[in-house]
Amino acid sequence: MADSPVVLAVDGSEHADYAFDWFMKNFYKSGQKIILLHCPELYLYDFNMSPGRVTEMQKEVADKTNALKEKWLAKASAAGIQAEFKVEYSEKPGHAIVDVASNVGAGCIVTGTRGLGKVRRTFLGSVSDHVLHHAHCPVLICRT
Repeated sequence: MADSPVVLAVDGSEHADYAFDWFMKNFYKSGQKIILLHCPELYLYDFNMSPGRVTEMQKEVADKTNALKEKWLAKASAAGIQAEFKVEYSEKPGHAIVDVASNVGAGCIVTGTRGLGKVRRTFLGSVSDHVLHHAHCPVLICRT
């Protein structure tokens, strides 16, 4: 696993911050390749919005994604590591995380969780739950 990259799923949540901090404190080994993976929301197929509103929302997503890229690369730099920030657009972030991890030969996936209860997770779904059950590598889920 030392040569395999670690994929950290990141967004703007406190759960992602906690997962990153916990990983750095307890799991990170010097020299590991880190991929900070962000899966922004897509508005391409929302037929309830006008084309102008879809374009506006896509610009907002792009702006938020750029701000997150700056934040996460700065956070990695402050921790003394070089990391790659990767963006994967998908309607289903859990699928994208598993696919990217598989494509890069990840040794591990690290993600936070919102801590949904069993009933809410059943109805709403859970990114971390999907990753846990479909990844082909170890998954570290950090719960706040």
